[in-house]
Order: sequence, then structure tokens, then C-alpha cells
Amino acid sequence: MTPPRVIRRRHGLLAALAAVFFFVGLLGVEQRDDGWLLKVGGARLDLRGSVQAAWQNAWRDCRPMRRALPGDPQVEAALQALREFSPPDSLSAALRQADAWGQGWWVLQAEFDRLEPVIVLVRGSEARTEVVSEGVWSSTTLPWNSAWRIRGFLAGRVPQAPRGLLDCIDPLPLFAQPPRLPG
Repeated sequence: MTPPRVIRRRHGLLAALAAVFFFVGLLGVEQRDDGWLLKVGGARLDLRGSVQAAWQNAWRDCRPMRRALPGDPQVEAALQALREFSPPDSLSAALRQADAWGQGWWVLQAEFDRLEPVIVLVRGSEARTEVVSEGVWSSTTLPWNSAWRIRGFLAGRVPQAPRGLLDCIDPLPLFAQPPRLPG
């Protein structure tokens, strides 16, 4: 006959093994686009993007970035440049956030009536203010980390932008929402 303590030890081992298999069953990976996502209980997580964004956030220097307020003439000029960028749909641009970086660089985050939200780089001078045509991110980043995805995209498209500026872009939560349905 098996002693009761051995039976309890076996039951404990079986329970621990069942818990391990349960938790392993919750984990998985999925290849999507140009990267891998961690799946935890069916939810997709961009572990790589989250780690890289956290690393950037820890080491970036955003002191030159300043939050601009609506009504500032330079903000209004940058918003007007965005509204004129691809009319008629861009005319409805509603500014959600504007950040200024030295040397005439702006980062605008805006929404529209019929377009996906955008983050755009705007370059301004005393003579003229215009959207940097390569520096436009539009739509959602799901399932990827918004900060990492948008910063990387803009860095690849606008190499002349100050690196510190790109590292300091903090997308609003609206970029982590599902895309709009047409109509």
C-alpha cells in the first residue's frame, strides 16, 4: 500500500504539472506583417515594440520639445498647412495635439471627419509652413505598439528630421484603436 504522504506528493506534482500545461496553453506566437506577436490567452502583444519604445522613453531627451497650445500663430499656420495638404477631406482636420521642436519642426496629431487620424511632421519658416509629404502616418497601428511603429516609420521616411524629435513622438491612444469603417 502506498503511504498517504506519497499520494499527496503525487497529487501535488500532478496539480503543478496541470498548472504549467494550462499556462503554456495560454501562450503562443504569431507571425504578422514584418514581425512576431506574443499571444497570451488569445490577446496579441507586441513585446518587441513595447520593449523598444520603453528603451527609447528611458533614454530620450525631450527637453527641446514643447507642447503648443491652440491659438498660437505657429500652431495655426501648421494646422492650416495640414488642412491644405489633401483637400477636400483634409479641410476637416481637428487638432488633438501639437508639439514644437526647435529649427521650425512640428508634430501634429489630428483627426478628420472622413479620414483616419494622422501624425504629421510639419516644417515651418518665416516665409512658409508645409507638411513634410514623406512624414505622414495615417491610421491605426494595431496590433503593434503605437510609439515604436510610428517613430520607426517616420525615421525611415524622413531621415532629415532631428532624431530627438522622432524619439519624442508620443502617439495619442486614438492610434491604437481599430480602423474606421468606410461610410
